[in-house]
Amino acid sequence: MDREFDKLINRDNTTKILGSGVLPYALFIFSLACILNPVTAVSLFFASFATGMAGNLNAKMPSGLYGYQEALITIVMGLVLFGVMEMFSSLLLIIAIQLWDDYVDYNSDRYSIKNWAFILGKNECLLLGIIFFILSVYLDYFKALSGIFSMWIIVYIIKLWFNYIDKPQNSGEEVPGE
Repeated sequence: MDREFDKLINRDNTTKILGSGVLPYALFIFSLACILNPVTAVSLFFASFATGMAGNLNAKMPSGLYGYQEALITIVMGLVLFGVMEMFSSLLLIIAIQLWDDYVDYNSDRYSIKNWAFILGKNECLLLGIIFFILSVYLDYFKALSGIFSMWIIVYIIKLWFNYIDKPQNSGEEVPGE
């Protein structure tokens, strides 16, 4: 998603690993999630979409609508299709994850105007993320706990991938310094 920004600050991105396969793999994983639990998968997707618009609220989107309009329509659709508890628990969880991500990326996102840790303050961002997570747990503890657990697994897998691709491949030649 942030490929251009990550390239600008020389930070690895999943497109380095997956290349043009990012979208097909994302759709494949989303399809699997829909098979397991369609309501939770789609409400989390809607919440992610709406939350992703937060940095582009006044930007005109390809649909012709502004970011805030797309976000609002998506949230209302989620409320109508899935109910208040399902949609709000998803929104709270995704916002908590976004806030924690911005907190963790605070030192590497120095040039980003969209990082909530810079907008709110680093400690305030962390505290707000904790509050949103606790509220998410209150509304749907299973979704909140499995969502956070999944987030850490995904982050770990991506770090393993980056470590793997950054290591020189064994081509029979000795690598200097080893």
